[in-house]
This record gives sequence, C-alpha cells and structure tokens, in this order.
Amino acid sequence: MSIEIPLTRIKDIQIRPVNFSGTQEGTLGGPSLPIPRLGDRFAVDISTSQLRQDSDSRLLIAALFQATTDDALIRFQQPNRRRSGFAAVIDGAGQSGRTLNVRGLPARAAFDRGEFFSLIHNGQRYVYMTAGAAIAGADGRAAVPIWPMLRTLTVDASVCEFAAPYIEGQLVGFDKGAGFERNRTKPLTFSIVERA
Repeated sequence: MSIEIPLTRIKDIQIRPVNFSGTQEGTLGGPSLPIPRLGDRFAVDISTSQLRQDSDSRLLIAALFQATTDDALIRFQQPNRRRSGFAAVIDGAGQSGRTLNVRGLPARAAFDRGEFFSLIHNGQRYVYMTAGAAIAGADGRAAVPIWPMLRTLTVDASVCEFAAPYIEGQLVGFDKGAGFERNRTKPLTFSIVERA
C-alpha cells in the first residue's frame, strides 16, 4: 500500500519524463528513427521549505520514513488550468496505444493539450498527459490523445483522476533522512518515480 505524502510545507513539485524510448541512428548518414517503448513514465522532484518542529512537519517526516519501504503517493497541482477537471472512467477494456477512450464527462467537455491526469489500474495509479485537444460528445464520451502510450491494457470503468491527479511510485532521495537544527528541520528534497 502506498503512503500518501501530505502537501504540508511542500514548496515545489516539478514533474519530468522518465524515458525508455530512444532513437536508432541511421547508418552512413541515413535517417534516424524514433523507437517508442512502453516503459516511458513520469517522476516528480519535490522540495520543502524549512520545517518547524510541529505536528504537521512530524506527520510529513513520518510519511516519508514509511514510504522508504512502501511506495509514495502525492497529489500534484497544475498551474494555469482553466477549470478544475472532470470525473471520468475508462470506456472499454483492452485499450492500448496513445488514445484513451473515456466516458462519464459532461457534454462538450473540452481537454487542452498538456493536462495531467492519473488512471487507476488494479489499485495503482499511472500518470498521463493529454497530447492534444479533445471534446466530449453529447453522450459524455471522448477519445483523448495521451502521452506516453498506455503501459497496461485498460479495464472498463477504471477511474481517471482528471480533477486531482496523483503520482505514485518509488520514493528516491530520502536515504539520508531528516536533519534537525535548533528548533527547525532542514529543508528536504526527494523524488517519486513511477513504477512500470
């Protein structure tokens, strides 16, 4: 079970790609070919402000210690979103590739390119980004272009968290723990890297 990291005193969350795709260089000046792979995913790099010696900071540090042996989970906010997001579920089992069919949207709901969301599959969250604009039909269904490509075959009616996405994965960079000075805790930096 993943441990939720509270947003208390989190100063910065920076999302970045973790790519396993590559490029095959052409021989003798030939064209280079992109090689997409299923393993592309995301990670977030997180930093805190200086922590006080209070219950909120203690809860944050306790969650980080627990997440060193379990996985970590944190909600990340997206600046400049024009709306709060939508509730939706997967529309159809066995989907793969770079388009995700969803249902349960308001009629004419619009997605912009560059919006992050999480998909819950067998109890684990996977982060994706909308790779282009999409508009739901009157029936509340939409075909949303995504990046990276789906890492698992979809299960019908799985939840998509467009309104409040979470990233879940391995906690990295907290191996030195927390340092205390006077009545404060030094600022912390760590990352959460999605698992395959």
